[in-house]
Amino acid sequence: MMPVLLACLGYGLAITLLFARCAPWLRARPERMAMALAAICALLYLPVAGISFLAVLRGALGDLSIVTLIFLSILLLRGPRPLLPHAGFFVLMGLAFFFLSFGLLPLDLYALGYASAVLPCLTGGLAFLLWLRGWIVPSLALLAALAGWRLHWLDSTNLWDYLLDAPLVIVALGREVFLRVAKKPATQSAVK
Repeated sequence: MMPVLLACLGYGLAITLLFARCAPWLRARPERMAMALAAICALLYLPVAGISFLAVLRGALGDLSIVTLIFLSILLLRGPRPLLPHAGFFVLMGLAFFFLSFGLLPLDLYALGYASAVLPCLTGGLAFLLWLRGWIVPSLALLAALAGWRLHWLDSTNLWDYLLDAPLVIVALGREVFLRVAKKPATQSAVK
């Protein structure tokens, strides 16, 4: 039951944020955002051709990670300010998983998330370092992912599924590409 509720909340948050980006009247008042989130979450359960849209999203994209849920919640609460100065970490991890899934190296990063004590220790250490650097939200997101993994909030028993998901990697990659493209014309016009 918990994975379905978290998936509904996550996809509801993502869709609400997309609508709010296009509709200033929606993001102008918090109560409108809350009503939009509730309406979208309810609409996700409506069956279309015998299957709910939520089931389609979960089947196509999988469950959202706890880190993504935290980031989406914070974006809804505080607006579009960046949560991380660089999203490169998520891009690197996502690309590493992508290329390693083709067997390019005899290393299986995903296997570290099952029973190894290495990944939880690294995650806790990274959360501590982020906290020391003043990045409170990412630090708390990693700690929440660790707690969710221990409490089995999602269907998966792999810690990586609580830390990383395809939509997070895609958005992080899009953000990095957009920032690089946006900086390029500014530096070229400064040279002329």
